[in-house]
Amino acid sequence: MLKPKLLIDWPLTPYTGWGSYGIQLAQELLASERARPVLTSRADRSPHCNVAWLNRLDEIEAFSAKLIEYLITNPSNLVETNCELVLEPIGNLVPPQRLCGKRKVGVAFVERTALDQNFLDGLDRFDLVITGSNWNQRMLEKSGFSRSIMIHQGIDPCNFHPVATPRLINRPFVIFAGGKLEARKGQDLVIEAFRRLLKTIPDAILIGCWANIGNVGIDTISLCEAVQGSPKNGDPHAIFHWLLDQGIPARNLMIPSITANAQLPGLMKQADAAVFASRCEGGTNLMAMETLACGIPTILSANTGHLDLLEMELDHALPVGGSGVGKVPDLITKTYGGDAGGIWGETDPEEIFTVLLELHAQREKWSDRGKSSAKKMGGYTWQSCMQKLLQALEERELLTNN
Repeated sequence: MLKPKLLIDWPLTPYTGWGSYGIQLAQELLASERARPVLTSRADRSPHCNVAWLNRLDEIEAFSAKLIEYLITNPSNLVETNCELVLEPIGNLVPPQRLCGKRKVGVAFVERTALDQNFLDGLDRFDLVITGSNWNQRMLEKSGFSRSIMIHQGIDPCNFHPVATPRLINRPFVIFAGGKLEARKGQDLVIEAFRRLLKTIPDAILIGCWANIGNVGIDTISLCEAVQGSPKNGDPHAIFHWLLDQGIPARNLMIPSITANAQLPGLMKQADAAVFASRCEGGTNLMAMETLACGIPTILSANTGHLDLLEMELDHALPVGGSGVGKVPDLITKTYGGDAGGIWGETDPEEIFTVLLELHAQREKWSDRGKSSAKKMGGYTWQSCMQKLLQALEERELLTNN
């Protein structure tokens, strides 16, 4: 019996959330033998990728070679394929269709809080849409779109777990903050809270894992009142020098180079605390899930996709900014399609600062609490979430063995 072909229409790379999602989906397809993955571009062969994955990638790319080559020379054509199922990414816009298959499924991480008719018309071509958070799911349902199901992202428990690594950054307080630099991610709020913290803990250090591949939305950070201007680009060197201009001394900064997913645990585990002050998350925020899985006390803005993490009742997930929901300046939200629903959230840097002081004052207690509570993340592995996704496709007869 021939296996059905499942086409993944976005780049597979260990350096982005989308890329990790695609890699994990392809790996589950290979492991379960439910379908053959098909790619539309060559995947990233970082040495930080799993060796077994890289070996199987040769096979996948050989199987996909004709399609990949055709799309390189014909990027704007609508292409008919013999794939049973085509998976397409959906963000704040539904991209024009470029690949046809027997059935079509969208994977959506949406930051706008009201969907116009153009967006809903774009969804019509999909047999099913996979949403990444409960609020995204509710938004589609309220808009009248019924062919959707919520499935969270996952973590890789082989890498993200609470087993300690050697502490190489010897400072009294180390903070990890992640996500590509842009206004939506709220790094300006973290910067202001950290400036205040340095007045009390002058030797603290901020690990800003903020590299922005492709400079997507990086100029939006200049719209935020707590900072001035924006870096020249999303390169770590440019971000580092921009942070110096924001009044943070070089000795208090560590801005890593673009980091593959498998490299993150060793970096995260240097930290006493993690901070994610996002104004909006269409999904749960993958990096936040990973710091929680590592047992790091994690400060989360209480809005949008972060609410799913806070509702897990993890003892080391600390909410901030609950009173700021619906208060993000229009100047910021309109660059992302607006917040007509009033559910983006603005967090007061003073609140972040206060929680950081508490975590510093009782580091040992919070470290123990984090290691214990991290076990609850065991139910949110990539393997389990991808199995749920494939099961949902099979139950709806969108992926079948003919």
